[in-house]
Amino acid sequence: MKPPVFNELASAFDFCEVVATDLPPVGSIKRTGTEKHPRSKNGYIKSFPDGGALIGNWENDLKAVFSTTTGKKLTRQERELIRQRAREAEQVSRIEELHRHERTAQKVRSFFDSDLGAFPTLSMEGHGVDRHPYLQRKAVEPTGMIFECTRENFEAFFGKNYQRLPHGRLLVFPLFHDGELVSMQLIDELGTKYFLKDGLLKGSYWQATRAEKDGEGAPIIAISEGVATLLSVMEHSRRGGLFVASMNAQNIMGVAESLKHKFPDREIFVYADRDQAHDGQRYGIGVLKAQKAQSTIQGLQILIPPFKQPEIEKFRAITGSDKAPTDWNDYYRIWETK
Repeated sequence: MKPPVFNELASAFDFCEVVATDLPPVGSIKRTGTEKHPRSKNGYIKSFPDGGALIGNWENDLKAVFSTTTGKKLTRQERELIRQRAREAEQVSRIEELHRHERTAQKVRSFFDSDLGAFPTLSMEGHGVDRHPYLQRKAVEPTGMIFECTRENFEAFFGKNYQRLPHGRLLVFPLFHDGELVSMQLIDELGTKYFLKDGLLKGSYWQATRAEKDGEGAPIIAISEGVATLLSVMEHSRRGGLFVASMNAQNIMGVAESLKHKFPDREIFVYADRDQAHDGQRYGIGVLKAQKAQSTIQGLQILIPPFKQPEIEKFRAITGSDKAPTDWNDYYRIWETK
């Protein structure tokens, strides 16, 4: 289905449920927050050479087009000129993005290699520091691939004005692409998530353990969206293998394709989030993106957490909120709470 076209930029933002922001330079993408998570970067806007833009929301998969030429008939020459400018701008943007990704990856590697960068959270607990509030709320055990830092640590490496982060303890999750450390995600004490500015995300993942998990039978590849979900899945899985988090639904395809290429004979299980459905769909974006990956990757299986009304009410009682459960971390918390 083609995205709707609006001649007012504000209407396009409203439709996609993202926080309004200024138009970025032509050919580039600017990330912004969503109405549901204003401090996230799950909304985006991409400018076109004709003055228009594509607005989107990675949380609900909604897209809209802002056009300054709505209702105006363009000549064939005008259309071709716009296409040519768009192709040129896209090529320049891709090259600049590659350079930004590489510079950022080098910074990230220095950050993890330094004695003043990120510290293993297991080591901190071993020295008497309480478990990070996010891990406590999610009721998951940390692994050796979870680190912590402060805003001061972060700013010492990336610069004071590089990215706005809160004070307090920040969990740090290193992200890998083709076996190389390329970026990281940070989670604050309230559970707000931050992807590193200019870090490569597409096809990148967090690996729950340094070595593959031991288990019964042939090793598998297990993919979830979030880190807490992955930790819960790994804890309850009898199978061994590689357990990774794609970090969002949009990235499931890229991660699954990359790991399928590396491990062609392994079964792949996607532990999908059961998000709220839109536009008459049976499932939300988490399952829809998993199904899209399943349609192109042989042997990929999708596991969706089953929630009936009694489980939903129990989850709300456990968390003290009116939110419904959505993922496998929620599922295990429901069944493990007496």
